[in-house]
Amino acid sequence: MQKKIIALAVAGLVSGAAFAQSNVTIYGTMRASLTYVDNKAADTDRWQLDDQSSRIGFKGEEALGGGLKAIWQWESALNATMNAAPTAGATVGTTQRNTFVGLSGGFGTFLMGTHDTPYKLGGSADLFGDTVADSQKNTTGIIARNGFDNRAASTMAYISPTWSGFHFAAAVIPGEEGAGTAATNDANGLADAYSLVAVYANGPLKLTLGHESFSKEITGNTAAQNATKLNVAYKVGAIGLGYTYERSKDAALETDNAHLASVSYTMGNNVLGLQYGRFNDQQTSASDVTRLSLGMYHNLSKRTQAYAAYSRDTRGDGGEALEGSGITFGLNHSF
Repeated sequence: MQKKIIALAVAGLVSGAAFAQSNVTIYGTMRASLTYVDNKAADTDRWQLDDQSSRIGFKGEEALGGGLKAIWQWESALNATMNAAPTAGATVGTTQRNTFVGLSGGFGTFLMGTHDTPYKLGGSADLFGDTVADSQKNTTGIIARNGFDNRAASTMAYISPTWSGFHFAAAVIPGEEGAGTAATNDANGLADAYSLVAVYANGPLKLTLGHESFSKEITGNTAAQNATKLNVAYKVGAIGLGYTYERSKDAALETDNAHLASVSYTMGNNVLGLQYGRFNDQQTSASDVTRLSLGMYHNLSKRTQAYAAYSRDTRGDGGEALEGSGITFGLNHSF
């Protein structure tokens, strides 16, 4: 009933004829966590209450005939705490997430707008996304540490149909007056980039292979910054196994390597997870990072989830120097 009331309010913003031809779905998630962070590098430690990528979205479609549909989506970040991390000051309409218009049919799906790159959507073995233990994240993760966990603001993407468990996706991000840098996604998106992923999912096995490249014109170098990522996931009864390997070039065009392995065990409404990651910086071993994370998710219902996790980073050749650690308790609700 609540969703129907909200949908009627949305309908009042557009003409009756337009709304009658398009279905509108309202969705989102609220995510907050209490985290203790011990930052050895900065010699600080504290408790903090953080938002963890809360969001609200509207999406819909219109049948055009012959199996063709027009599709659209508008999604914005929320911030349950208005704290400094990770999305300071985010309010509805000001921090845009995946927002696009497109066409879908037997040929697949084509969309234009703001969207996660196919490379990012290829995923990883990370069990703790959008928590303090997140290991697939720009600059701070193990996977994508060199800037390959992107949502581009000027994306044209194609997603193929699925054939016997296989599909692929490709996207180009046109340059906008040389905007952006090789490893960041600014207001204009990733200038002159392309992103690819191939996915095979059949039964207990899932394989993804992705590649992404930024234009050499925006790196200021003679070669493009790029990355290639292989991800393997396999289910054996209640046990889930995952492994990700990534080879990427940093802003100095040094080739770095990253490995992430995880194992999960499901028992009733509880999921236990353990993962180990290693990022090897070829330029300096002092920037090598080893991360050990463990935690548990408890499903209170299909839409509400509580969790606790611990993560510990060590830095340097052999991981001899403790970089920092954190323990977090979170609550998520989807609607």
